[in-house]
Amino acid sequence: MTDEVDPYRRLRPKAATPNNEICVCDSATSIVLQPHFSPNPLSCARCNLEVPPERIGLDAAIVESVATWRRFHEAFYVLWLDSGEFEDWAADQLSDPVSPVNRRGLALARQLSKWRRCYLWWFQIEDIEEGTSTVCPGCALPLEPRFTGERPQGGGLLVCETCLLAIAV
Repeated sequence: MTDEVDPYRRLRPKAATPNNEICVCDSATSIVLQPHFSPNPLSCARCNLEVPPERIGLDAAIVESVATWRRFHEAFYVLWLDSGEFEDWAADQLSDPVSPVNRRGLALARQLSKWRRCYLWWFQIEDIEEGTSTVCPGCALPLEPRFTGERPQGGGLLVCETCLLAIAV
């Protein structure tokens, strides 16, 4: 049954990630914990494609923690995307370094860094044209450029090695 004919498609399990959306970068490349509406929120810091957890060798406990955080973060993100009565509140939660969703995400990034360097993708509303902050929202230290020109659309990351935050630019 095609999507147009299947009225239940939104309730069905998602298909596996296509091979062209799976990272093939070096296994030592850092990862980013970031939401993108798939079950796996682990992305390559270089190519921004999905990194399968088995490639990293994560144990079952950390996989469960990643899945739990993804669902938790997604609840806030969906409220923000909805642009309804909770939009401003959700944006405040997603952009506050000490909010529960970011505290949990940062703790998880530290745990994941035991396997491979991991950064928490930082939510930001402002457009790049308006200027992305060059200081860490957590500790106010200068952000360091990574993978400039290597990410999608020639972008890069600004990272805080102290807080393990990453801002896409």
